[in-house]
Amino acid sequence: MDLGTDIIATIVVVLCVIPFILIAKGRKKREKKMLKSLEEIASKENCTINDYEINADFIIGIDHKQNQVFYYKNEEGVINQGSVNLSAIEKCKLATHSKTINGKNRKESIIKGLDLRFTPRHKQEPEVSFTVYDSDLKMQLTGELQLAKKWETLINKKLLQFN
Repeated sequence: MDLGTDIIATIVVVLCVIPFILIAKGRKKREKKMLKSLEEIASKENCTINDYEINADFIIGIDHKQNQVFYYKNEEGVINQGSVNLSAIEKCKLATHSKTINGKNRKESIIKGLDLRFTPRHKQEPEVSFTVYDSDLKMQLTGELQLAKKWETLINKKLLQFN
């Protein structure tokens, strides 16, 4: 009787743990694929990724020697990628798109989108923007705001070298 209970308990525990293991493996596989894609973008410009960060559906990285920032996002099969040479950039700014909703006793601001925007030194050049979050494609923030603020600070510190 005790052996039967132990076997059933073991089977139940294994069945409960397997989904978590499969989710973790899937996430690691997706992250490896995103890093490989970012490294391919960097290698086309003779750069190497020294520092990077991965969120659910995008990766951002930097080559500190070549002063290049790289971005790769795969959202439901739509790939958005880009790079920015920091020597041609004046500043990086986190652009927050929000919507204000009137509540019962107060107004609430809801974030609709987040972009890292790169303002060029030469005004005739177009502004470059990396979309970090879009509420039309993803229901809630999962660390994008903190990640974007961190990279805005990192990039602006790097830009101080050129001023």
